[in-house]
Amino acid sequence: MVQPCSQQSPAIRRVLPRWLGISAPSQRAQEENPAESPKDFRLIYRFPGIRHCRALSRLKLLQTAFTALILPPVWFLHWQGQVTQAQCLYSTGVACFAGFMLYAMSYFFRRIVGLMYLNRDGTVLRVAHLTFWGRRRDVDCPVETVMTLDDVGDDRDELLLRLKRYDGGQFFYFTLRFGQVVDEEGFLRVFGRV
Repeated sequence: MVQPCSQQSPAIRRVLPRWLGISAPSQRAQEENPAESPKDFRLIYRFPGIRHCRALSRLKLLQTAFTALILPPVWFLHWQGQVTQAQCLYSTGVACFAGFMLYAMSYFFRRIVGLMYLNRDGTVLRVAHLTFWGRRRDVDCPVETVMTLDDVGDDRDELLLRLKRYDGGQFFYFTLRFGQVVDEEGFLRVFGRV
């Protein structure tokens, strides 16, 4: 018999599946340091165009799924003699191109920074970017591992600047031309002079 949530230990609540009426803590809540809640971070950078990137990412998924679902009926109609081989090959080429473009666009969109936060102590940078599915993902990294703009070597007039880490972790792109530095002091603390 399953006890009500209030009577169960936290260890049991994490193990029991969601369909039993108990929601386990999210993966993000488990990864996150409990001392650093989202309220402990302040916004230092915002890219308003991330909404458009998210929409394009999801539309590209939809288009790729649609073209992949069209292929079997097209080939079936070809075997029935109702569609020419050229039309089948054209449809297959469009589906392959859609898959390639999905990969290329998602590779780019997953590296675009939408938001950057700095904790109150100025020691942890939280970077919000998109996943393959167009959802938000936050990555926390210590400020001392983030390269300054001078160390990266990008020209400040470039459209996209790289956010790299000294430890060789994942890199991201952000733009100063279309993005907004909300907290200049925090931004300068992380990236040096602008």
